[in-house]
Amino acid sequence: MIKTLIVEDETFIREGLKSLLNNITSELNIIGECESVNDAVKFCRNEMPELVFLDINLKGGTGFDFLNELGDVPFKVIFITSYEEHVLRALRLGAIDYVLKPVNVEELNEAVQRAMLISQINNNERLEVAKNQLIGKNNRIILRMSEGHQIVNFDRLMYCKADGGYTTFFCDDDRSFIVSKPLKEFTSQLPEDIFLRVHQSYLVNAAFVDRYDKSRYLFLKKGQKIPVSVRKKVSVISRIFGGK
Repeated sequence: MIKTLIVEDETFIREGLKSLLNNITSELNIIGECESVNDAVKFCRNEMPELVFLDINLKGGTGFDFLNELGDVPFKVIFITSYEEHVLRALRLGAIDYVLKPVNVEELNEAVQRAMLISQINNNERLEVAKNQLIGKNNRIILRMSEGHQIVNFDRLMYCKADGGYTTFFCDDDRSFIVSKPLKEFTSQLPEDIFLRVHQSYLVNAAFVDRYDKSRYLFLKKGQKIPVSVRKKVSVISRIFGGK
C-alpha cells in the first residue's frame, strides 16, 4: 500500500477527499492529515509518506512553502486546489498531477492511477513516465467559466484580448471564450516562448503570426489584425523576425 498524507486546511474537504479515495482504491494507506505548513513539514520528516495530496493555501503559508521547506522531495505530489493559475508552477516543481476543486471523481481517479503506476516502476523510468503523461497538461490552459471549466490547448490558441476586467481567448477553430478575469491573471500561465505581449490588451501566439505592418500591426494567418504598442515594437520584431 502507498503511504499517503493529506495536507489541507479545511476539515470538510479532507473528509470528502478521504471518502472519494476510499471509493477509488484500497491501495492508499492514509497515514496522516495536516492543516499547516509547519505540521506538514514535521510529519513528512518523521513519517516519510510516499504520496501527498496538497492544497495551495494552508495555515501558515502555502503548499509551495511546504515543498521549499523540505527541499529534495522524496514523495509524489498531487495538488488539490481551486487556483488553476498555479498549475504550471506546481508541475514545474515536480507534481505528478493536479485536480481542481470542486473535486471531480474521474479526474481524481486519473491522478491516483497515475501515482500508482509511477510507484510500480523503477527510479530511472519514473521521471520519464511522469513527463510523458503530463505533456498534455503542460501544453494547455484551463479556463474557469460560469458554466464550468474549458480546456484550451496552446497550439489552438491564437491570441488573447483584454477588455477591462474580462479576457477573451480566440482559437483557430473560430471558437472564443470569455473569462471574467483581467489579462494579467493569465500571463504567468501562458509560456513566454510561445506567447508575446504585443500590447497592453493583447497576448499573441507567435506561431500564428503571418506578417508585421509598419503601421504597427501584426496580421495573423487567419486575417486578424493585432495592434503593437510603440514600447513593444522592437521586442516583437526581434522575437518573431529575428530583429530584421
